[in-house]
Amino acid sequence: MTGPVMEVQLTQPVNIDGVAYDKLAVASLDAIARFNTAGPERVLLSMSRVFGVPRRVIRHLTNEDTQRAGDLIVQFLNDAARASRQFEI
Repeated sequence: MTGPVMEVQLTQPVNIDGVAYDKLAVASLDAIARFNTAGPERVLLSMSRVFGVPRRVIRHLTNEDTQRAGDLIVQFLNDAARASRQFEI
């Protein structure tokens, strides 16, 4: 049995201040629970907290990589919602 996918391999690596980012890995499950969608800047900040990278990295992702990173976060939220329903009385 394998665990959940917790990283996204980038199709186009992002290079910020001499640091190359070729994948994004979930750094904080707590940040996923507190994800804020109240506007574009809030989404960028939330994604940077989830993956533990500077906001500039998120801003420089390709559309495809951004979509896949967002899908990963949504999948975690859906899984958490399903798991919590099992414990409801």
